[in-house]
Amino acid sequence: MADQNEAKTKTIGFLPKEKVQTLKGWDEYVDKSTKLSVLRTEAQGAKNSVREALKERLNEANDIDFVVEGDRIRVFRVFRTQQQTRRTRSLDLSSSFRDQPLDEPSEPGESTSNLDPVTERLMAIMREKRATSG
Repeated sequence: MADQNEAKTKTIGFLPKEKVQTLKGWDEYVDKSTKLSVLRTEAQGAKNSVREALKERLNEANDIDFVVEGDRIRVFRVFRTQQQTRRTRSLDLSSSFRDQPLDEPSEPGESTSNLDPVTERLMAIMREKRATSG
């Protein structure tokens, strides 16, 4: 069984917003994401009100939380309130992000001299794999 403290994701890097704003679906994503953010804030406020009312009704001095499970509400005590955060250094992916549309295939022999060293090495490994498997 996997360790619960084991990382579930790993950041591979970051891109400037200007680089991704031209992608298909970006405008729709921003619109929906903004609306979702507003709804989440409103839902959290409503949940906080219910949590406080539950705390008072149950005469509970400790922090509590609840989740809806079908036709029941599961109420539980919260022992740890601060989340652990991991800070790692993120790789800047902007040098490997092409400004060309995704529909256009790139040239197989295209130069990678404008890529950062990590991406350049990955591209070299991928070329080697293609050459040996094809």
